[in-house]
Formats: sequence, C-alpha cells, structure tokens
Amino acid sequence: MINLIKEKFEECKETKSFIRINAEHPIDTYVGYNESGYKTLAIVAYGEIEEIESTKLIEAKISKRTADDRLSLSFSLLDDMMSDIFYQFCDDIVQKTVNLSNEIDSISFIIERWKKWIQMFKNPHSTIMSENEIRGLLGELVFLKEIMIKKYGISKSLESWIGSSMSHKDFEIEDMWYELKAIRENAITVEISSIEQLESNLYGELVLVKLEPSNLAISNPISLNDYIKSIEKMLEDKNQIDLFYKKLEERNYFYTEEYDKYVYANKGIEKYKVIEGFPRINNNELKDGIVRVSYQIYINKMKDFFVVGD
Repeated sequence: MINLIKEKFEECKETKSFIRINAEHPIDTYVGYNESGYKTLAIVAYGEIEEIESTKLIEAKISKRTADDRLSLSFSLLDDMMSDIFYQFCDDIVQKTVNLSNEIDSISFIIERWKKWIQMFKNPHSTIMSENEIRGLLGELVFLKEIMIKKYGISKSLESWIGSSMSHKDFEIEDMWYELKAIRENAITVEISSIEQLESNLYGELVLVKLEPSNLAISNPISLNDYIKSIEKMLEDKNQIDLFYKKLEERNYFYTEEYDKYVYANKGIEKYKVIEGFPRINNNELKDGIVRVSYQIYINKMKDFFVVGD
C-alpha cells in the first residue's frame, strides 16, 4: 500500500492537484499537493470540529465546507526529507479506516490516530532505532517466522509475542516462554539485561538468533523493512495484519528507508532450556538493597542445556 501512496503523489506532482486513494474506500480520502505545494493527505467526512495539533513537520487543519457541511481534515508535510515517514502515516490512516462503518465517527477516529503519530513527527530522529534495537527486533521476527508460526500457527504466535518491557518474556504461550537474544555469529557471551528475563516458575527457553552484519551481495540477505513485508504476506486477514503492526508499534517501529541500510546474514537459531542448573541469577539470591541486576553468560557454559531439534 505504501507504494500505491507514492504512486498517487507522483500522479499529482505535475498538476499539483488531488487524487482519491481508492474509489472503494468508505471514507473520501485524497492525496496531493495543497496551494503551497506541500504533500497533503486530505479526508472529507461528516463530523464535529475538534481541536487538532500541528507539529514543525506536519500542518494539521480541520474546517467545515460550505458546499455540503462536511468537514475537511488535512495533514500537510512541511519537510520533504521526511516523505518516507509521511507515506507510512498516510498508509496507516487509509488502512485503519477501511472497515469503518460510520462516516460520522471517522474524523474523531483519524484525529485519535494522529495523536499516536504526533511524537514521531515532533522529533523523528529520536524514534529511529539504534543498530542494536534493529537487530533485536529483527531477531524476534526471525524467530516468529521460522519457529513460532510453523509450530503454533499465525494467530497464536502473534498473540504470544508480548515482550515490549523487561518484565515480560518475548513470547509466552501454552505455559511456557521464550526469551530472545540477537547476537553476532562469533559472540562468546549473551547479555541478560534484567533478572526477570530468565526468571519464571514455568519452563522456558533462551533463544539465540545469530545475525551477522553483512551486505546485499550475500545469499539471502535480510533487512528489517523487507523481513516485515515477508511476514505480512503470510498473514491471512486484516485482524492479523492489524495485530502484527500493533506489536511493531509497541517496539517503536515505523517505516523509514533508514532501516534498509542495515543488512544481515541469518546464521541460525539456537535454543537452550532454562531449568535447574542453568547459569542465571534469581531474585531470591540478591541481598537486600539490590533492585536491578544485569549480567552476561558465557555461551559455552550453556551447552549442556542445548535444545536439539524443535
């Protein structure tokens, strides 16, 4: 859909006009260029005028049309350098409104959706993930696609993917859990950033996804944006797509071409049983006054707990 958004803007570029995104869409949604020449997403629908906030990058406006008493809601991009994020925003609005049954609710819905995007446009560079964060998210996605979906199916796997805070494991399903770590191929240790990551009364596994920074010349290179698209193609309905992108938003993922610069070779997945005797620290071992601990484990000290097969 993002490519369609780009194509629509290209169609309007010379004439500086507007074009409807999709004649079948229930909401009148257009992209084009406003009177100042800025790329603009415009929505026309019935509703009540509400306050709406602009940012330095996006000018947001809402007004009532005299012709039919409908509202005109628009978002204009003031810095063309941020076009890739703006396309993602436009795509998000189009996708999230496709099943709205009541046009009157659409303006309020879109404004609420805009509020979730405001921080991205207020300070876009602060929301770009670091290389470690990119590799970490990609590691979770590799495990989701190659192990979880094959074993549990799409819906159960997406629902089990919950590790957006250090108080939860990355995946929790059927009375067990998986904690993911994306590491370099030749790493000798793995970082455990909190005691909670490996502490539980339930059986769990520490999973190492080996991702080696590489380039496009290798066989089967993977990058974050492309891998996300490969998973999206596997999803069976809109509910699964919505859930998938909700999980990505929770991890601070928004599409940007910046992520295409980071390319990896998938060097395999290893799983280790976190059971009695596994080298970890538990809360009951801490002295009074210690509130947070992070530590590293030598990978070769985990070999007795290696999980053979799936």
